[in-house]
Amino acid sequence: MKRAITLAAVLLAPNVGLANDFIDTRLTWTFGDDDVLTRTAETAPPSPLPRIGDRPGYELFFDNLDTRYSGRENVGHLVLYKKLAGFVPGLVTEAGLVGLYIPGVGISDDGSYIKVAYTGRPDRPDDGVGLTLFPFTTNRFQLGYLYDISWGGDAIFPNASGPAPGAKLQLDMGPGYYFLGLKTASISVPIETVSGSDTDVEIVRVEETQYAVLGGGGWDFTPSLRLDVGGGYFQQGRFDLVGVRGLPVYTFGGSMRLVLHQGIDVGTSVDFKLYRNDPEVPYTFGSREEYVPGRFSWSLSVEGSLLEQHLSDPEDADATLLQPAYATALQLKVKYGYMRGSVIGFFRNLEYILRNVPSFVPFEGLPSEATARPELFTALTLDYHYARARLTPGIMGGVQFPATFASTVSEGSLEASRTLVIRQEGDFDILPPGKKELPIIGARGSLRWDLSDILSSYFFVQYVHDPNATRLVADPGSGTRRIFQRADQLGLGLTVQARY
Repeated sequence: MKRAITLAAVLLAPNVGLANDFIDTRLTWTFGDDDVLTRTAETAPPSPLPRIGDRPGYELFFDNLDTRYSGRENVGHLVLYKKLAGFVPGLVTEAGLVGLYIPGVGISDDGSYIKVAYTGRPDRPDDGVGLTLFPFTTNRFQLGYLYDISWGGDAIFPNASGPAPGAKLQLDMGPGYYFLGLKTASISVPIETVSGSDTDVEIVRVEETQYAVLGGGGWDFTPSLRLDVGGGYFQQGRFDLVGVRGLPVYTFGGSMRLVLHQGIDVGTSVDFKLYRNDPEVPYTFGSREEYVPGRFSWSLSVEGSLLEQHLSDPEDADATLLQPAYATALQLKVKYGYMRGSVIGFFRNLEYILRNVPSFVPFEGLPSEATARPELFTALTLDYHYARARLTPGIMGGVQFPATFASTVSEGSLEASRTLVIRQEGDFDILPPGKKELPIIGARGSLRWDLSDILSSYFFVQYVHDPNATRLVADPGSGTRRIFQRADQLGLGLTVQARY
């Protein structure tokens, strides 16, 4: 009881800060079935009978390219925020303790920060210099712009003992901005030590600090033309492979984005923004789309990232190599009155998909005898908002050519080609010997009904044709063998979500 009273007093104290609000909270109820055409045991992973709850099968390959979330989560962000003017004129100090709460999982940090900003000219409040310190994680400070091809977050440090804290210094001046950043992580690395006689060499592992340096900037050359560039160098530990043991593993590279736009702001993923519980700053996470009858707006963006990764040479145990990894996206968005549409083209080579492993075999370049094919897809979305009824029907669809890794395997005295379809890190399908990948088709029709500013319902029907999904079955002759699953999947569901 005493502890509860103390906590309430802290949260309600007027000078402690705005510590009593969850923001960007999503409560989601979903009922449906991701594949009504199959029974539970006929696919891997299985598709159970219709039930309440989210499923990975609801996610299509073109969904949510600019966020880490599917949109069907139950999450909340508790932000203990404080902002005060500094003792030096023009100085502003602020801090936010940001906790991500997922029911049934727990609470974790989601970008807590301390920030000091200085503005020397009251007539230009947007100009100035700011230093942001991240005590726990820098996952909200990455390179790249579209979230699905961004890089340089915590995951770029393989086998790290925890998240990567850091700092960011940014100068805003007129139509441009410039930034420098630093990250550190702790990774266990192999060290050779001599014990006993001079010939007794022992390998021990110790925690070693790894560093990353980031930099970049952006410029609005005209009200309709924007250019952003960024680059970085990341240490990733040391090799623990015979021949190259102890040599450094690292990644370096850059990203660039060019945007032409009119009426649509050039933004960044909400997963890169700092959370502020500030009454002076409008809340924008999950805000409703605004429609203006008769207004035409559009944006055309192209972006790309090119990385080089220092890996061991699979054909020379005593050598290393630099392996390129690259990705690009081209996106057109248009909006006229109550109608919205977009078209996207998306490309990632296999090395980029596996950049955080890094590579297919960890820390080893791809062998020359293997064949790696990139991922390529295009998708179209279109919806129309009926303002009086608060209804928004929409359609979307796309075609994907998945990334693959192909090599030759021996089947007794015969040799056959074996292809793996790589969807994401740790998510792949092994095709039967001699079989090749085929295109994947996805489509969805939806109807959204907004019941209030915080509550919406969403009904959807979706179809997927994926001829590359396989599963392992028993075989009397060889023990097990790979077979193709049913290529066609038909799913439907109803989602009701409160977001505030």
